[in-house]
Amino acid sequence: MNQHFYSIIIIAAAIIFSIYRRVRRNIGWQELRKGNLVFRTILLLVVGLLFTTGSISHPISFISDIIGILIGVVLAYYSANITNFEQRDGRLYYRPNTWIGSTVTVIFLARLFYRFYSLYSQGGLSSYQQGQANSFQNMSGAMGNSWTAGLMLIMFAYYVIYYIFLLRKQKRMLQTD
Repeated sequence: MNQHFYSIIIIAAAIIFSIYRRVRRNIGWQELRKGNLVFRTILLLVVGLLFTTGSISHPISFISDIIGILIGVVLAYYSANITNFEQRDGRLYYRPNTWIGSTVTVIFLARLFYRFYSLYSQGGLSSYQQGQANSFQNMSGAMGNSWTAGLMLIMFAYYVIYYIFLLRKQKRMLQTD
């Protein structure tokens, strides 16, 4: 077996593990840990800004990014208002809305899998595996759909705003104690 096969297996395992963790965070009570939320917020904000800055020069892509951000913000605001909080043993727990978080995750994953499928069906992955010189052009052409970043920014905006809400709620609850 060649090295490309092993790298694909490792990437697939990492993706499956991250999907599992994402789904687990949408179900049941979660401990509100300030450090983890701050790290996730900053990471998602930076990645979201990278997606947005990449499309500033393309009006249709920029419009799709703005629409994705607005949808993410609206979903986060609604989800934050229906999130339940509970104090246990001096720690704050929250239960996110399973349907909204799962919907955002499914949108992101559906778009990701669609991009992999389109790469595969257009031969982008096979030329990448064979190490052909034009594989970068094949991949960049397949990834150039103007709505890709907009759909991904729904997730980034949702979690950034939602985590900021959770951090503010934690701060308010600590001040009232």
